[in-house]
Amino acid sequence: MDIGSLLEGVKEANIIIQLGAVFLVSLVPFLEGYIAASVGIIVGIPAVPTIVAASVGNWLSIMAIIVLYDKLRHRRNAKQRDGRSNKRMELARKLFNKYGVPGVALIGPLVFGHHVGAFISLISGASRRYVTLWMTIGVLVWTIAVGVLAAVGVDVVSRLR
Repeated sequence: MDIGSLLEGVKEANIIIQLGAVFLVSLVPFLEGYIAASVGIIVGIPAVPTIVAASVGNWLSIMAIIVLYDKLRHRRNAKQRDGRSNKRMELARKLFNKYGVPGVALIGPLVFGHHVGAFISLISGASRRYVTLWMTIGVLVWTIAVGVLAAVGVDVVSRLR
């Protein structure tokens, strides 16, 4: 089942169920809030509440990573001892070294997503407060921008019919 099918399946449901589906999709790492919001808007869920639900869901899943950082750090250290490397993690670290937390929060979703970006920022020594601030800004910027573009696109397509 893909995202479109899930959200299309709740198209005729109560608005609370529709927004709950958007929220659940946005919790999933690598799907991100902006994907959940745009698909939700395209299938006909109202734009503003969809953007809010997607932003909150994505933000909560990123905050879980920040809060559980110590546990994730132990897992990462064990993985490093195994000698395995992840290409996404290496790319994220290069982006962090070049642009810092703001760059990872604002550019990272194009490459690896907010979740990996938050993790890389934390393991690179950035403070939790700073990572939280910039990841919140990044989630809001991406979700609102893509949500607005999706809403405008739906409006343009409906006018062309």
